[in-house]
Amino acid sequence: MSVASIFSEKIKNFLETNKKITVTICAILIFMTLSAIIVLCCSKKSHKKQQRTTEKTLILDQKLLIPQGPTVSDEYNTARKTQKQWSQQEIEKWFTTPNEQELQKLSDANNKTISDIIGAAP
Repeated sequence: MSVASIFSEKIKNFLETNKKITVTICAILIFMTLSAIIVLCCSKKSHKKQQRTTEKTLILDQKLLIPQGPTVSDEYNTARKTQKQWSQQEIEKWFTTPNEQELQKLSDANNKTISDIIGAAP
């Protein structure tokens, strides 16, 4: 005889000799299954109700007020048409030629970034 047939025979004998315990276990399992179904159905209904109550339409009965933001200076352009080249006046106003010290600082920073990237590579 195999282990499965011995095991199933023992279960059959237990169920036949202990009918009260068998009926009690079946009743508990049915009750738990029905309780789980009821709880799941009730929880789904409550989610639908919450979604319906959160939907509200906006009715404008007053003019919308725009909050005050930071002030923008007159020299700042929020939008402008760009030209292909700067004029001589723009070059003199905005462009500064870097000196040797600034170029060296930039070179050192770039070399450090490169060594960090390469140093982490296998």
